[in-house]
Amino acid sequence: MWPAFIDAFLIFWYRIPQNPWAGFCLGTSVLALLCVLAGEFTLSLGYLVNRRKITGDSRDMVAMHNLSVRALEVGDEPGYKACNKVANEAFGRAFFMQIALAAATLWPVPWALHWMGKRFGAVEFPMPLSVPAVGDHVSYAFMFLLFYVLARIGFKSIRHKMPYFGRFHRSLLEEKAKIPAYRSFPGFGRGDG
Repeated sequence: MWPAFIDAFLIFWYRIPQNPWAGFCLGTSVLALLCVLAGEFTLSLGYLVNRRKITGDSRDMVAMHNLSVRALEVGDEPGYKACNKVANEAFGRAFFMQIALAAATLWPVPWALHWMGKRFGAVEFPMPLSVPAVGDHVSYAFMFLLFYVLARIGFKSIRHKMPYFGRFHRSLLEEKAKIPAYRSFPGFGRGDG
């Protein structure tokens, strides 16, 4: 069961408007925004804790890729293969770290769906038309996910203006700018291939 103060805080937003549909929209919007904020804050903490590892892997990946391109340009195939192998390993580490950080943004969603299931599990929402394999009604989960996607889109457009998230976003851009640029493989990207 949910602690009473959390339940009271969350249901408060649903009860502000007199109209039940407006209340559901307001409450679910607030819940979705809280999920986005909690997830993004978790992502930022995960990044800050692992910043050295992430930037190190990114730098290694680019540096070894650039060395492999240079080896290819001078005809050193064993050097190319060795550098490319190390670059691929660094890419794998950086790639899976990014996936882990992206997954960290989603942890609040199951909790929100669980809470909504306790409150709105029996409620079905009519759709304007019948959709094959779905029918003419959707559940609270569909409605929440719709609001969650909209909250994510809205957050992305304003995060740079928010105090904490704006600073975090700017620091990410600054760190990304410090990583050297990728070199193109010979014959690619110059119009001669």
